[in-house]
Amino acid sequence: MSLINIFAVDCDLVTCPGGPLGAMNAQTESCNDVALSEVNSIIFWHPTSGNAPTNWGPAIAAIDFSIDNTDATDADQKQIFVTGGVPEPEETEITVNGFQTVILNKTFTLNFELYTDGSDTYDYMRKLQCGTVKPQFLFTTMGGKIFGADGGITPSKFTVNKVLEQGEESVEKWVGEIQWKALTAPDRYDNPL
Repeated sequence: MSLINIFAVDCDLVTCPGGPLGAMNAQTESCNDVALSEVNSIIFWHPTSGNAPTNWGPAIAAIDFSIDNTDATDADQKQIFVTGGVPEPEETEITVNGFQTVILNKTFTLNFELYTDGSDTYDYMRKLQCGTVKPQFLFTTMGGKIFGADGGITPSKFTVNKVLEQGEESVEKWVGEIQWKALTAPDRYDNPL
């Protein structure tokens, strides 16, 4: 498996250009399935003390998770409900012989805002702000999907900041940015939660 691709997709198993690409779902001009894409929650856990959800794959079920935001031992996963999104990734590419372009990796970015925080969540987010621990994570969308990888996505950057804007419509919020490097988008399954 490539060291750059941190997902469960082994690039040796993905038939790249030069071989068959495989099947796709049937498409019609006016009646394709669409799914809402806004990120609505992030599930994360300590990279060494925490436990990843079990049975990652198409058969993942709610019982495969151990989500407990009150667990102070870091053994269980935490879940926060956010508004967010993942824009098009930035590509790192080089030109090689024959003027061929090779993509070395892609930097994916999950931007999010968290509006609800009690005193424990506030302290937890401040600890994440230090940047010394970058939790493994998965994320869910309004379209009923869960995105991630077996063992979680490994972030290269995990930052959160408390934002206090001015104005009568302003509310306290945490603004976060999580980046990770990979060659492909993360696995996607139906969200069992």
